[in-house]
Amino acid sequence: MACGASDKKNINCLECGVRHNSLFKDLDNEEIVPAEAHINLQRHCKSGEYIINEQHQARSSYILASGCVILGTLLEDGSRQIFQLALPGDVIGFGVNKDNGYFAQAISDVKVCVMSNTSLDNLVKNHSAVAMRLIENLAKSNSSYQQYLLSLGRKDARQALAYLIMDVTERLKKQVPGYSLDKSEGCFFPLNQEDMADILGLTKVHVSRVISQFKKEDLIECRHKKLKVLNREKLRKIGSYTVSI
Repeated sequence: MACGASDKKNINCLECGVRHNSLFKDLDNEEIVPAEAHINLQRHCKSGEYIINEQHQARSSYILASGCVILGTLLEDGSRQIFQLALPGDVIGFGVNKDNGYFAQAISDVKVCVMSNTSLDNLVKNHSAVAMRLIENLAKSNSSYQQYLLSLGRKDARQALAYLIMDVTERLKKQVPGYSLDKSEGCFFPLNQEDMADILGLTKVHVSRVISQFKKEDLIECRHKKLKVLNREKLRKIGSYTVSI
């Protein structure tokens, strides 16, 4: 099911909570206003809805204003491979006027700002700071994907899951306004066990078994859409995860 269209009456980039982690990061207040004019509309999507359908023609690009989205592809056996978790401020679905090779699905309620290919072209041509930010995003995304392949491909299930939990919680802390790792009841964690299995190339049963082990070792507490890391240092060491400053 695809997201429904909205309008742009509520778009205000100057007051956006993720502005400083988005495509517009390097624009000053005077540059934001004309750049904002290139956003065609804003969409609100419910969890489970598709922002991008695999093999459909790419006509737009999206800035994720709130919520979480998974990017992946459907495999021949009917299973799926998830290769990216997009968080607020991330740009997804760069329009290239051809069929998308992946899907983008909301895994929470999300809000996306939509730019058509034409609007994106005009934005890049008229705002060099945005063009540079776009290049940085592409380079960062490519580097992150390569890092995941290198890091996860050499780990067993226990190490890989520890790495994934650390990486997601660190990214949430940096990219979600007001997000805290210290809530006693646990923090919002967007991935369920099936999502984690499809990222790591494991079965859901295998992921469940490792999570149970982590609980017994008092490394984490978790329930539906909530997770609290009880021993970050030990979990970091298990996954050989480097926390960036």
